[in-house]
Amino acid sequence: MIHVTLNRQGWGTSDRPETRCSNSAHQRFIKIPHATPGTAPVADDSRKAQNRSSGSRGGGMSNPLRKLPRLQKASATFLILLGLTFHSQANCQDPTETAAEAPTSNTERELNGQTDDSQKDDSSKPELDQETQERIATLINQLGAPKFALRESAADGLLKIGVPALPALRKALENATEQETKQRIDELVGRLIDGQIEVQIQDFLLMKDVKFDGWNEIRTVLGNDNIPTRKLFTEILTQHPGLPEAMQIELTPRDRSIALQKVINVMEEKKSKEMPTTANAFALLLPLTDPNVKMPAACENLVIDILQFSTGTTIRNDPNLSGPFKALLAYWVIQSSPENREDTFFYGMDWGLDRACRQLALNTLTTQEDASVNVVAASLQALAKCGVRQDAAVVIKLLDDARPVSPPAFTAQGKISNQLSDLAIASIACLYGIEFEDVGFKGVKPDPKFGFIVKEIGFPENEPEKRKEAQEMIRAILSARPPLQLPLAD
Repeated sequence: MIHVTLNRQGWGTSDRPETRCSNSAHQRFIKIPHATPGTAPVADDSRKAQNRSSGSRGGGMSNPLRKLPRLQKASATFLILLGLTFHSQANCQDPTETAAEAPTSNTERELNGQTDDSQKDDSSKPELDQETQERIATLINQLGAPKFALRESAADGLLKIGVPALPALRKALENATEQETKQRIDELVGRLIDGQIEVQIQDFLLMKDVKFDGWNEIRTVLGNDNIPTRKLFTEILTQHPGLPEAMQIELTPRDRSIALQKVINVMEEKKSKEMPTTANAFALLLPLTDPNVKMPAACENLVIDILQFSTGTTIRNDPNLSGPFKALLAYWVIQSSPENREDTFFYGMDWGLDRACRQLALNTLTTQEDASVNVVAASLQALAKCGVRQDAAVVIKLLDDARPVSPPAFTAQGKISNQLSDLAIASIACLYGIEFEDVGFKGVKPDPKFGFIVKEIGFPENEPEKRKEAQEMIRAILSARPPLQLPLAD
């Protein structure tokens, strides 16, 4: 068997034995006979197991254009990054509203011919002369002709006329009685809409002023209006057509939750067939900027997959998209579940989400008494890297916690063992700006990305008195320079 892994360089093979990380919540090492580009993606858990301790880690469907909404003027201002307007919107949202009671979307109204005249741009409405109107009517009548050649000729004629034929076709669709004729008209409407959207996308990518539903809101999140951000928007639009519309400020958290679930469904269906795209990654995170949208477990796991695979590395290396993605990823960190907390800390610190990781660490240590040893260890790492002096007030309670963290290891100090109390000492030392050497961790340096490396923190097994000396030293420091107050997460 060949072990197939996905690393930062792409697809690769290895003949090394399978390894697993005892600390990881996600162990997805898969063996397959052969691997070529285009096969199902496989996470590289053997690298993951190694990096847990070292502190580094690698990183059909019906035509979606058919149901895209019509162009309409988007909101002039959007405060989605702060989540302020979503909060006020939630106060008037009826949580008991059912799908059947929900207002009909712009897309559904358009496809049903129930357009709102107030939303139409009269300047772009085509003016049809009498001759053209009569020709359209004749061609529509011929769609029901018994001869195949006449029906095909009529369809071609209507496609050549293009978008101006849409109103008459929609009216004919409502009045048609024969199922076969209705199907032909319905297909023509879809093809005309598709063609219209394709032209609009081309103009949009040429930096023309094309107004797509949700563009103003998503542009605010992305930060810039340039070709890369517009390209990303069109990819989201084509891969997940309902999401941009749902991000409009006037819509509700329920609309965004429904759109997010549709994104999840599409990705789950394709999960074993193809790699997630950059558009997939953003589509999963955009709805989370609404604080009233709760992150489903499937969304959380799909984001972890993206960060493990090369998609995350691609986004990180993109100068136009890495910043916005990092900001969106903070919302994922804050909403993470206890089951994935260890992975969340790893990727949060790896991406430099200091504020979110500090908040998550404080919440974990103060509210989750049943948190696993590995999660507590990751929380202490996060505070060592991202915390402030006052956070020591939460860490103090762990100075006597003798639960072992990792197996004994051989270091420059000899054979050492570590326990949670050792990691608490290291965390407080970082918070107070004390060198590790001064508290008994010989030859150990802080890690710039993860605060410290867990396996390096500990004391010689044959010298237990050194641990007690370090604990007493930390207590003396805390007594002389106590934390200013109980920490409050930002």
